Amino acid sequence: MVRFIKFKALIITFTLIGLSSITFAQYSGGGRVGVNLANLGGSSIQNNKMIIGYNVGGFVNYSFEDLISGEIGNILSVQVELCVQTKGTSTEYPFIKPDSTIEVKKDIIKNFTYIQLPVLARFTFGESGEFNYFGEAGFYGASLFGLTIDGEKSHDHDLDTGTDPRKYREEYSGFDFGLCVGGGVIIPFGGRKSPWAAYVNARYSLGLYNIGEIKDETPEFLDESLKNIKTNTISVLAGVIYKF
Repeated sequence: MVRFIKFKALIITFTLIGLSSITFAQYSGGGRVGVNLANLGGSSIQNNKMIIGYNVGGFVNYSFEDLISGEIGNILSVQVELCVQTKGTSTEYPFIKPDSTIEVKKDIIKNFTYIQLPVLARFTFGESGEFNYFGEAGFYGASLFGLTIDGEKSHDHDLDTGTDPRKYREEYSGFDFGLCVGGGVIIPFGGRKSPWAAYVNARYSLGLYNIGEIKDETPEFLDESLKNIKTNTISVLAGVIYKF
């Protein structure tokens, strides 16, 4: 419940930002798809490798050109996004064997699915209706939607009491928070006066929040593997923009 309240508060805050801007500014919206080159960092992650995931979502962009005079008003906007994406890593992971000993396996894929809400300041350079390039920076909040480790939500998926009984969702926080930076190009199509454009974007997202969660019932041998885990993701995105 606490996790949901945190994420709900973020949504309300970001929505109010958007509503306050829409009164004064020109705005545009669109959708995008892409891939995530995802990994996890922190002292609890050992022998990790990057994995490939997906990134699908949409956005609304609010321009400040009618609100702020001068050059800064012409290039500055705020972009609010909502997307579903996967993060994670391939790494070592400890399992409980039927004889209660611990077995550490290599190249175990941790796959986290997040509903993510980035809010970015975007600086766009170039004349309206022409080829433009942009840079962006901001924050994101994310809520954990799904989690599998080694392809399973729970290692005890067959209800065999002799196997590892853990449900992996209980070991990880339902919330993530971090920074985003990136840039890309915008390519208009359909003629100079057309409201449509395509864009290509590369972005790096750095998690600032430990997603490992140690509870009273967490097995003691897992403490070190959950103490310090943070997401980091490179996203390569492509989409379309419609200017209202």
